[in-house]
Amino acid sequence: MHRLRLACPLAFVLLAALLTPLSSPSPTSAAGECGSYSSETAPPPTIRVFRTATGAVDTVDFRTYVKNVLSREWISSWTTESLRSGALAVKNYAWYQVLHWRGYVNAAGQCFDVFDSTRDQHYDPSRPTYATMAAAVDATWGTLAQKGGRIFATYYNAGQPYEACGANANGWQMFQWGTQGCGLIGKTAAEIMAIYYPGVVVSAAPPAATPAPSPTPTPITTPVPTPVPTPAPPPAPGASPTPPATPAPTPTPTPAPTPTPQPIVTPPPQMPGGGQVGLAAPPPPPPPDPEPVVVTAADASEVKAAAIEEAPPATLPGTHRVVEFEHRVDLAAARASARMAAQPAVPTYWLVARAAMKQLVAELLERWSVPMLLGWEQAPDDQLGRGNVLDRQAHGLENGDGVWIATVGPVAPDAADFDQVLFRR
Repeated sequence: MHRLRLACPLAFVLLAALLTPLSSPSPTSAAGECGSYSSETAPPPTIRVFRTATGAVDTVDFRTYVKNVLSREWISSWTTESLRSGALAVKNYAWYQVLHWRGYVNAAGQCFDVFDSTRDQHYDPSRPTYATMAAAVDATWGTLAQKGGRIFATYYNAGQPYEACGANANGWQMFQWGTQGCGLIGKTAAEIMAIYYPGVVVSAAPPAATPAPSPTPTPITTPVPTPVPTPAPPPAPGASPTPPATPAPTPTPTPAPTPTPQPIVTPPPQMPGGGQVGLAAPPPPPPPDPEPVVVTAADASEVKAAAIEEAPPATLPGTHRVVEFEHRVDLAAARASARMAAQPAVPTYWLVARAAMKQLVAELLERWSVPMLLGWEQAPDDQLGRGNVLDRQAHGLENGDGVWIATVGPVAPDAADFDQVLFRR
């Protein structure tokens, strides 16, 4: 009996544990998964990517991620050194975000390092990775680009098509078209990094790409002497001279028609991905222990390029400077979209019906209520009341007793008076 009494509570506790549903990890517990990598010399093995379309978080092999992003952000036909500088920028940016978690988690409580859009870098695994991009990433995988011995955020943007090397350098941002201009004038990837990120130290850089072979000098050929024709021997004495042979006429060939050349249409230039869109200045570094910020697919899909608003959102922690910075960009984009969106249509038919009903009630009150209340008697020939008789006299109704018929016409939603109804004779 004593054992039965002890077994009943234990069985109840076990049953309650089995029936209790498993809860998803809280944002605080999920936060421990991000921001734990700390190496500044070896790239991380994986990176967590937020998928904007679904709100899921994918854990991706880091080198595979860099190759895919480079294929979306740079142009595969650019010079080798331009692609290598892009590989370093893409790798460093993602590496920095892995080292410095900004506090983002999805709706399921999973933390992530980067967005798959131009809010961070464009990543799309459904599209191919090009061989030239993969080669640039492999060649620079052991290359380090650091400031003060640490990995830094290598922000970049498309820039202007065909701009010169370093034309728009601002000290914190690389311009993709400018890297191609640098590659065309013989700059190496390490030199390109130094142009756009002053103070960077590039170590273990690959040797410069093999330059184009110099033209081989054409040898001078010795002229061949023209042979002199041998004269024919004189005819024998007494022999009749042989008349010269008349050459047969050569037919003139008919010239083939020359095809009309088609105009050459220059295709529009291929555009790079554009890097981090909407940044007018480098964001501040994230706090070492940020508060988790939940992001849904709907929130991420509304991120567009916009100017930075002045006031930070009041709902975010005051110390979370990076999230405040990025939220200002999102807020400005949402406000710009709201201003451009069409206003909801005003139900014009209801406004017209309301105005007609109001005027009809006023007309009935004016015509019938006052005479009935005061006991006025209506003249036998007064069909309209109020002394207006259809007698075709000038002193009766206007315009020779013409009848005015009220018709409902269109009422503009922005009219000054919604109760106006158009009248037509």
